[in-house]
Amino acid sequence: MCSPPCSTASIKAGGGRGEGGGEGGGGHAAMAGHGTKRLHKSRYETISTYICNTVIGQDGQDSSTRAALKDLGRNDLEVPMDEEAYRTLTQAGVDEVLAQHIAHLFVRDPLVIYRERVELDDERETDHFENIQSTNWQTVRWKPPPAKSDSHIGWRTEFRSMEVQLTDFENAAFTVFVVLVSRVILYFNLNFYMPISCVDCNMRRAAERDAVTQGKFCFRQSPISGASSGSHARRPPSSPTKREADLAEAVRAAASSCCGSTAGVEDLSLFEIMAGKGSFKGLVPLILTYLDLIKTDTTTLATINKYLDFVVARASGELLTPAQWMRRFVLSHPDYRHDSLVSERIAADLLAKCHRIGAGLERCPDLHGDFVVPPVLAKDAYAVNMTSGEAPGARISSSTDGLMAMHQIRLQLQTRRRRLLADATEHRARLEAAQEELRNVETQLAVLAAR
Repeated sequence: MCSPPCSTASIKAGGGRGEGGGEGGGGHAAMAGHGTKRLHKSRYETISTYICNTVIGQDGQDSSTRAALKDLGRNDLEVPMDEEAYRTLTQAGVDEVLAQHIAHLFVRDPLVIYRERVELDDERETDHFENIQSTNWQTVRWKPPPAKSDSHIGWRTEFRSMEVQLTDFENAAFTVFVVLVSRVILYFNLNFYMPISCVDCNMRRAAERDAVTQGKFCFRQSPISGASSGSHARRPPSSPTKREADLAEAVRAAASSCCGSTAGVEDLSLFEIMAGKGSFKGLVPLILTYLDLIKTDTTTLATINKYLDFVVARASGELLTPAQWMRRFVLSHPDYRHDSLVSERIAADLLAKCHRIGAGLERCPDLHGDFVVPPVLAKDAYAVNMTSGEAPGARISSSTDGLMAMHQIRLQLQTRRRRLLADATEHRARLEAAQEELRNVETQLAVLAAR
């Protein structure tokens, strides 16, 4: 697996990183973990467990136990948890995997408590749970519905790792992309599971400079159930012998390999994840295939295509990320002395420019290229019903696979077309400059000849 980062102890009460005591001895009896429980992550971190109840892309109760998911090589990291909370949940009938997730949240103490919300009826109010749940800011959050029976809000999963962008256009593009990926996973019954340590590894890699173009990320290349994906190929659940063989093979693969080759997991660039590599068609071609199959209307498809092309342009390095653009802005600012100090003037100029770009008052080709960034108006909003996961399973046919391949080729050609257009524009500018210089030289020669 990917090597976990050097663990720094974390004190239970504060929830931040620091040097703390061990598991036993001392502490405060009124605090979870006696205030001395060693935590390897802060409140602002990646998720620590999967809570699925699937084995090898297959529904069932096999992985509703912590041991099963650990044996599969998925939940392969140590997960501190509040043992009392875990016992309470499992005794009430909550499966072990979900109970572990909730008990893991409860290793933290509340950050804020309102006097009037201390004594509550937990049968009718969820404030005590939400007090802990809402102060664990992890990359993904599982959210049960409110306790009120008349609420229209159902079960939710929040994707929380994405940075806010400068414009509504960018925010809409990445939000639409994430929603569509979730729909594609449900529609095609895809299996992107990999060891949770690889998820942590990806987050560490993503924090490196220029990771979007220079980095490689752990990613599963054979997510389609039924594909020849080694130990994770989908098989009928009828034969216990085959299931046991699958589990043993998955365990051997997970135990003997690194993140780059664990159970079909490979190191891919972001562009390869988006556009595909080898047998993996890429997330964007999968999305476009899904939109074709559900017969998306032309107007909606045109908007989504624009968003997807933008996301791919960012992943390919054609367009700068906000972080890259901000670094360049600071480095090129006349007040910057290359001493790693950002003066008040630099900061003020940067924020003013960000505001102008965000409000649509100033174009920024480095960030947006030729993509038009219009304002997003409330009056233009409307609801769209999107097909998701009913009757999952055999949705990947030969014709569907051909459709994915077509979209993959289209995506690669469009990326190449944008690059060629950019090169052509640059060459035209150089040609015009050379022609202008040539005219000046000829003029000077004519003057000299006249003498």
